[in-house]
Amino acid sequence: MTFCKCLRSVFFPGLCLFLFTLPASVARADIATLTIGAPNTAMTCCTGPYATVQIDRVDATHAVITFASDTNGDFIYLIGASGAADLNVNGSYALGGVTESNSLAGFTSKFKDNKPGEAAGFGKFNLSLDNSGGFTDSATRVSFTITNTSGAWPSASRVLTPNRGGFEAAVHVFACAEPGCSTSSRAFKTGFSANDPPTNVPEPAGAVLLASSMIGVLMRRRSVRVPKTEIRR
Repeated sequence: MTFCKCLRSVFFPGLCLFLFTLPASVARADIATLTIGAPNTAMTCCTGPYATVQIDRVDATHAVITFASDTNGDFIYLIGASGAADLNVNGSYALGGVTESNSLAGFTSKFKDNKPGEAAGFGKFNLSLDNSGGFTDSATRVSFTITNTSGAWPSASRVLTPNRGGFEAAVHVFACAEPGCSTSSRAFKTGFSANDPPTNVPEPAGAVLLASSMIGVLMRRRSVRVPKTEIRR
């Protein structure tokens, strides 16, 4: 068996197996990330970014949203109070259960309700989550599911849409000095921040395209006959 024939006998079945298993393993990944780094006047004192928002599109009508606070400079930025986590959702939606947590000891993160409204300096958002209290009820992580009730989202980057101010997400944060932030310490500043331009995590379509192209090349090579060199005696 020549090297080329051996390569075809091993490579071609393996490539087919790869394509067959790919959709079940990685093809569903569709994630976009927003960096919350644009401060309003109250937060210009403190270095951002202040938080990140991850949009994980589970399917055409469901997305899991996760707000996570950041630590920068000398501060950790805790998410809380009224308008704690704000989004401008693309289309009508239904809000699922909201879970909050704080990585620092002693904080009692408590979600209260959803009251769409203004995030100071960044316009109105059609989803705005309030916490039940202030600094001591703040969170380092806020997560929830939204369901599209008016259509479908073709990608994670289309789950949100800019409001009239051009922003898709915002947070109300408390700047708490680190190290040493605790429920007994006071917030240095509190204010709002909105998103910088979004960053998308690409789907693995490129891998599928590459593998398909390789199959095409291989099939083409198999269909072309290479003439044998005539040996004269």
